[in-house]
Amino acid sequence: MTISLKHMGRRTGALLVSLLLLLTLAVSASAAAVKMTVGVRFWRESGDKESMADSAVDTTREASLTRQPNGTFTLELPVKQLSSMNMTGRLTGIAIGEVNYDGTLSGDLSDGTAVLTLKNLPASVLTGSDSSKALAVTCSIKMDTILLGDITTSAKMSVWVER
Repeated sequence: MTISLKHMGRRTGALLVSLLLLLTLAVSASAAAVKMTVGVRFWRESGDKESMADSAVDTTREASLTRQPNGTFTLELPVKQLSSMNMTGRLTGIAIGEVNYDGTLSGDLSDGTAVLTLKNLPASVLTGSDSSKALAVTCSIKMDTILLGDITTSAKMSVWVER
């Protein structure tokens, strides 16, 4: 009789440890998808002046960055139409190194509700607001003029958590 109680105690202990591990994983997975309000700024490659791509960001609305369970980030960036040399366009995505992050546009540029969603961004996008620590990116801009089509511009991007 003591042997079977001993085995039952081990099984119960193993079951409790398993449940504890499952609970820990569930809590950490739900904590991983936290949405943060962020500031976003595009700088020229050299110096601390605003890049052309920065004028496409609607700073009157909040941008958000969400950490996904797989460790990547999703950036929801409020955008507006940009004007350059009497032509208009919009930001459509970025490239970091050789990796392109094509965005999905929701809402409408004309009524100020457009949001560009960039998925699977690396953790290195969280750089802070200092232009000297910004991440080198290539911005894709779709121009409204058919002759120009899509253009790219090199910039540095800063993303920081708003307090």
